[in-house]
Amino acid sequence: MWDHEVMLGKNGTSVACGLVSTLLVAGGAALDFAFRTRIVFTLVGIGTAAVYLSYTFGTPLFGGLSGRRRWPGSFSLTFDDGPDPRYTAVISELLAARGHRATFFVLGAAACRYPELVAQLADDGHEVAVHGYDHRLLAFSLPATVRSQISRTEVAAMAPTGRPPARLFRAPHGVRSLWLGRTAAGMGYRLCGWDGRIFDTANPGVEAIVTRVHRELKEGAVILLHDGDGSGKGSPRQQTVQALPEILDDAEARGLRSVWLSTLLPVSDGSTIPAHVRCPPASGRDALSPTG
Repeated sequence: MWDHEVMLGKNGTSVACGLVSTLLVAGGAALDFAFRTRIVFTLVGIGTAAVYLSYTFGTPLFGGLSGRRRWPGSFSLTFDDGPDPRYTAVISELLAARGHRATFFVLGAAACRYPELVAQLADDGHEVAVHGYDHRLLAFSLPATVRSQISRTEVAAMAPTGRPPARLFRAPHGVRSLWLGRTAAGMGYRLCGWDGRIFDTANPGVEAIVTRVHRELKEGAVILLHDGDGSGKGSPRQQTVQALPEILDDAEARGLRSVWLSTLLPVSDGSTIPAHVRCPPASGRDALSPTG
């Protein structure tokens, strides 16, 4: 079913969500007119629209990493929209060489195109997770489409490594539907968000990226950067690559090491496994302890 569903881009999704919100407010106004209740239902419509937009676009009101815990000396660098042969390998190697590990939320289509990069991520000691197959926004996608996006990416990520990806799912642009979290959970996946707004995809300049990450950097922080372009236009991520050494310098100066995102999330018994237990050493490199 997934390939018969209309794909809405970022602008189209924003417009559609705006229309839904407008209808909610208009419906409230119509009820006020019908029952002569002044603005009671209009206010309810406005409130409902605000909640709907806040949830759909993943504002902190609803969070995205419920149960997240801080592990001493650890934070998590995460990368979306790859793998991309221009940037993924360079990022992976730099992180591994400096004893940091990251979580890469891969696109299934890109993983199919560049399986050797997915294999390298795993070999370098990083965590591979799911970002959907083709970066479509899922605000209006049916549960069957969500399941297809996750399962096809799971297969693509597993093929070059021989093992399934981490059970973590980050929706493209963080855009959600009312049933997205439940659908992902039904497949054993946890819906993941991030801290702050780095916006490295806008190419704001290396120093701007470093400064924005600096503001968010602390124990337990989840930093979102990008090693690819989910739009398919091939936009550059060179600024992100150039900013990464300074970001790591900043983290190390604070006594922080990047670890797998799953390390910051509690396991089924409610505990959190120490980073040095959950993150294996980077293959072929003298990686430092992530908590050292």
